[in-house]
Amino acid sequence: MNETYHRRSTQYPVGWAFILVFAAVYVALYLLYSVVPNAVLVDRVYHFGIVWPAKMLINWLAPDEQATAVHNQLMSSRFGLSIVRGCDGSGVIFLLGAAILAFPARLKRKLSGLAGAVALVYVLNQARIVMLYFAGMYRHGWFTALHVYFVPTLMILAGTLYFAFWTWRARHDIARPDQA
Repeated sequence: MNETYHRRSTQYPVGWAFILVFAAVYVALYLLYSVVPNAVLVDRVYHFGIVWPAKMLINWLAPDEQATAVHNQLMSSRFGLSIVRGCDGSGVIFLLGAAILAFPARLKRKLSGLAGAVALVYVLNQARIVMLYFAGMYRHGWFTALHVYFVPTLMILAGTLYFAFWTWRARHDIARPDQA
């Protein structure tokens, strides 16, 4: 085998095709998300998927809090949070999902990568909501910096590390595209 060909065929192809597919998938996911009615998000997705589990975790960690879940609001007698679009981890999921779908790998590997990405972001976002609740209650001065700057940056960093690890694992899909 020609050494130049072999070297090129095993390199990671990150070119215009990846960038265009990534951008198209990201925009499509964002547009689909934007047409979901707010009532569906507030009364179903946020309440059952984010607020209620966070309430359970908070009450388990600090039983005296007696946190409650009402629609998209996590409340106690001392503090409350409202979960709105963007507080659900969707931005990081869209970035990871678009990157995974744009990356040249087998469908099975992409699907497992997507499942792992969604699970990771969900767990991180739940931890974020609980941490913001306690920060807002006990360290209110930290709340804005944590909510706006620090934690979103950490979530994107975690997503980037996940994608780097996933692509490292998927590298043989590129090196041997003839194997399914």
